[in-house]
Amino acid sequence: MTTITKKCRVCSGDFQIDDQDQAYYEKRNVPLPTLCPKDRLKRRLSFRNERKLHKRISDLSGETIISNVRPDVPYPVYHVDEWHSQDFETPYLESYDFDRSFFDQLYDLWKIAPRMHKASAGNEENSEYSNHCGFCRNCYFIFNSEDDEDCMYCRFADKCTDCVDCTNILHSELCYECVNVKNCYNVKFSDDCDNCTDSIFLRNCRGVKNSMFCYGLERKEYCFFNQQLTREEYEQKLKEYRVDSNGVLEHLKKSWDEWSKEWPRIRHIILNSENCTGDSIYNSRNAFDACNVTELQDCRYILNSRDVKDSYDFYAYGMETELCVDCVTIAHCYDLKYCNYCMRSSFLQYCDNCWGCENCFGCIGLKDGKFCIFNKPYSEQEYFELVDRIVECMRENGEYGEFFPQKFSMFPYEDTLANDYFPLASSSVLADEIGVGESVEIIPDLISEVGADLESKVYMCPVQGRPFRFQKRELDFYKKIGVAVPRMSFEARYLKRNELVPFIY
Repeated sequence: MTTITKKCRVCSGDFQIDDQDQAYYEKRNVPLPTLCPKDRLKRRLSFRNERKLHKRISDLSGETIISNVRPDVPYPVYHVDEWHSQDFETPYLESYDFDRSFFDQLYDLWKIAPRMHKASAGNEENSEYSNHCGFCRNCYFIFNSEDDEDCMYCRFADKCTDCVDCTNILHSELCYECVNVKNCYNVKFSDDCDNCTDSIFLRNCRGVKNSMFCYGLERKEYCFFNQQLTREEYEQKLKEYRVDSNGVLEHLKKSWDEWSKEWPRIRHIILNSENCTGDSIYNSRNAFDACNVTELQDCRYILNSRDVKDSYDFYAYGMETELCVDCVTIAHCYDLKYCNYCMRSSFLQYCDNCWGCENCFGCIGLKDGKFCIFNKPYSEQEYFELVDRIVECMRENGEYGEFFPQKFSMFPYEDTLANDYFPLASSSVLADEIGVGESVEIIPDLISEVGADLESKVYMCPVQGRPFRFQKRELDFYKKIGVAVPRMSFEARYLKRNELVPFIY
């Protein structure tokens, strides 16, 4: 086979499908993609809302819930526990109409199938303002995280305690504004660090203690701009370079940015791996164009996943998953094609929000289904005969071999991860949001001067132009670690940190 050059039907750019790709698609018996890898990823990410939460009611119980699904969607939304109890009739379509397109019929089911109010692994105590989380206690606005306690505004935080405004953080405590750190304690404004304690403004450091403005150090203490100081000299620097004053802190951030320009922000990491390309790849073999992954084998275009084999175009999570093509938010699955948010399932095609299912085609909001089409069960023989006819018809009209069209996403584009990495040209501000907040300039400069009235006010984010509030627990944390109150909203702070997270495009 020779490399094929195709023109993406979305961006009109050329992309290549090499021998390896062609062999994979042939093995999986699917057509060659018509979208470039970037636009395929963009479409998948538009089906994943992690951080935008809304107050709404459960359409089953009528109780108020915090959900990542907006209240005005056309389909029913149930609390996760209610959905898993299955104390309701699962809707289905009576038959397949070969005179209508597959996606038109699937949309009829999409509008009536109940969905869960958010993604949850369960065991969340006092942590209802979270999503894609599990086993968390007293957490607020954390996402893609597990086994955390007393954390706020974090993404990809596992086994952490009392951390705020962190992304990609593991086994850490009392950390603030950190990215890509693990096994750290009381570390602030740092990234790509391991086993560091009581330090501020570190990058690419290992085993560093009581240091400030340092890059690439290992097992050092009392260092300042990489220069060794005595304990007394370092403590004097801390008094001069205080982070409890917003005015001083903003100056320190600029100094850090200026000094660290000569150093790389993100290291190209491929560790304990063989024949791999991408960034942040661990313990993998034959993984290409991958990012933030571990334990991959024979894969391509995989992001933010672990333990995935023989799969293409996959985003989150993996965990003993194999033979998946063009899927998003999948775990413990085998042989899935063009699926979204399916768990512990096998042999699915074009399924959405399905759990514990096997041999299903075009199903939505289904649990423990087997040999189902549009949620309706068939005999094994009827199922395979009908699926063959449907796929043949879809191939003829060009529907088969593509991920769901955008209208099948449960979320508007601006609520999804796609907008984080491929933002819309403009972000509108609602008319009722304009002018409703106080200026952040009235916030006291010193954290010691911040009173209880701060949490009762609404402020206007100078970066996004949107109103935001501070939480009491958040202000208590700033006082605890002695750092000035930030002047940006959580969303603006997250997007700033996200610039430090490896991404393939």
